Amino acid sequence: MSFVIRKLNNEQNLGQQLRAMRLELNITLPDMARKTKIRKVFLEAIEQNMFDRLPEPLYTRNLLKTYVRVLGGDIDYVLNRFEVERGTCDFTKASRLPRKRTRAAAFFTPARFVKLAILILTVCGIATYLGFQVRSITAPPQISLVEPADGFTTNQAVIKIVGKTTQNSTVRVNGEEILLSKDGAFETEVALERGLNLITVEGAKRYSRPATIYRRVILKQEQAALEKAFGG
Repeated sequence: MSFVIRKLNNEQNLGQQLRAMRLELNITLPDMARKTKIRKVFLEAIEQNMFDRLPEPLYTRNLLKTYVRVLGGDIDYVLNRFEVERGTCDFTKASRLPRKRTRAAAFFTPARFVKLAILILTVCGIATYLGFQVRSITAPPQISLVEPADGFTTNQAVIKIVGKTTQNSTVRVNGEEILLSKDGAFETEVALERGLNLITVEGAKRYSRPATIYRRVILKQEQAALEKAFGG
């Protein structure tokens, strides 16, 4: 025999209506538990309208569907009454937003958005700082070569190399390391060959790429020959 809950006493709450239907069908609570595979404690909570003793709303709705199906009642009516008597409105309908979207909206509150923005800015700031530090460490040192000028022509068989570089750098002139002053200044001498001489000045820091400067210096052949002939 099928019953429709709407025909029962509307002054009764949902649990009372369901219990009345069960008793009218002469179904005991243990029998209902066997038929529905629902634990007796949950059936008692449903019939006593004690929703706080029931599982999550989604699971409870499934319990109610199974319960009402056995009684032959109106499932939609029972679910609507359940939502009303729970005093909530999270029952999903086509005209309402999906629960997942509601949770996403709840997650992105203004306070959380501000915290997330601060976190992103902090991470970006740290990354930028570290990037500058790495770039500073790996960047080649600056070398300023005071003399000689490129293309310089001289009658002297020995020429001075004068310049300045970044502190704590290593400088090599034609492959030979030279000493630096505390402020990075350096000075050394290079013996020239007759004709065109290519002087290489290379500077580097501990973990940096090298910086290289080239100078072309010309020693006049006539003067070089005289110096050699008369012993300089």
